[in-house]
Amino acid sequence: MNHQILVLVLSLLVGVCAPFVTATAQELEATVRVDMQPLTLDQRQDVMLMAETVKNYLNSNRYTGEDWEGPRIPVDITIYLNGRNGNMYSARLSIVTKRLVNNVPGTGGGFLRVFDQDWTFEWSNSPTLVYQPLRYDQFTSVLDFYMMLAIGLDMDTYDDLGGADMYKAALSIAQTGNAQGVSQFSTVYQPGQFTRMALVTELNDMRYQGLRRLFFDYHEAVDIYAENKEEGRTALAQVLNDMAAFKRTKISNRSVVLQAYFDAKSGEIADIFKGVANPQVWADLRFLDPGKTQQYEEARQGK
Repeated sequence: MNHQILVLVLSLLVGVCAPFVTATAQELEATVRVDMQPLTLDQRQDVMLMAETVKNYLNSNRYTGEDWEGPRIPVDITIYLNGRNGNMYSARLSIVTKRLVNNVPGTGGGFLRVFDQDWTFEWSNSPTLVYQPLRYDQFTSVLDFYMMLAIGLDMDTYDDLGGADMYKAALSIAQTGNAQGVSQFSTVYQPGQFTRMALVTELNDMRYQGLRRLFFDYHEAVDIYAENKEEGRTALAQVLNDMAAFKRTKISNRSVVLQAYFDAKSGEIADIFKGVANPQVWADLRFLDPGKTQQYEEARQGK
């Protein structure tokens, strides 16, 4: 009898735990939306299942090659289809990822926010999307590239420079895309100009390792803030001051990584410091993210 009870208990435990293990095997929890308004009704037929196809593709991949420990990374993707010529589509791509606070699902603010305005690809009705990191594909390689960056950034917030391998993998895609003549992966771009190659080049640049470590410190401060607001604000104020010092002394041109980071984080930071009388924080934010000075000024005034 005791043996039978033990077997029953173990069976129940396996039944409870198995879904959890399966749910965390992959890195991403992607939601996908496809905006096809510019297309005619006839042109929309072949892309009706695009959102579901992309969602299944991203959520079933294992980009790190290993089972993912902890909750999946939330990723919101919107594909804006601009036009169609045969099976070729022109599109824009919006990607917003979040970093969970203390690993609690449903929490956290934006971490990576990019709006890629130059994407051309071939799409046929009901395609089978296959992950082939060594072969450039007009459609999947662009998605894979951004997902690798998203995973790498998330890993950077838990381990010292933990995302390095993912950035290298993304760079490999970028180099393959450059060899195919894809403009967004070209190695020729203006300083501070946002391109896919500019973004991944900075993340692989040793000169930006200090900034990546500050991303780690930032999220550690946000985790503290969730438990103790005063301590969290103090820690975050120090991180912002350190970021300002990094920008002042280490960055000679406009950084696309730093700008993408504050595009995602400005709202979160403004909420945390809303109405707080700390002149240094507001001065640092104006220096780090001058394009959102009005947003920070309103937050400083408690609006």
